[in-house]
Amino acid sequence: MIGASNVPLLPAWVVLPVAVVVLLVVAVHLLVISNAPMPESRRRIRLASGWVMLLLVPFGAAAFGVVTPSDPRTFVLVWLLVIFMLVMLIVLATLDVFNTGRLYRREKRSIEESIGLNTDAEDEPSGSDSARQDGRRG
Repeated sequence: MIGASNVPLLPAWVVLPVAVVVLLVVAVHLLVISNAPMPESRRRIRLASGWVMLLLVPFGAAAFGVVTPSDPRTFVLVWLLVIFMLVMLIVLATLDVFNTGRLYRREKRSIEESIGLNTDAEDEPSGSDSARQDGRRG
């Protein structure tokens, strides 16, 4: 096979210590998120993202620092797993964005109701626009 090499993409002595540090950071992040005050829907999405990251770090480290291109089956399998987990993270991040928008709209509606704003007033034309236009003409 042309270009197949018996060495990984990066040396293991570079990849593995970085992977251990990242793994510890993600684990601490998961512990903090699990006890942080936040809506349950946000917590579930972010915990799922954290668990995917916990799985992604060792597979990413293996892809860069352990598996060699000379074993094409293992090399491709590990890289497919890494790409699949990255896609899962992107999907979870997108879900988190939409969930944040939903929570924002719910909180905004709750605040408007608590201070007595009429949300239907936005749809009705107000007199201030016509008064402002009359003032410009004169």
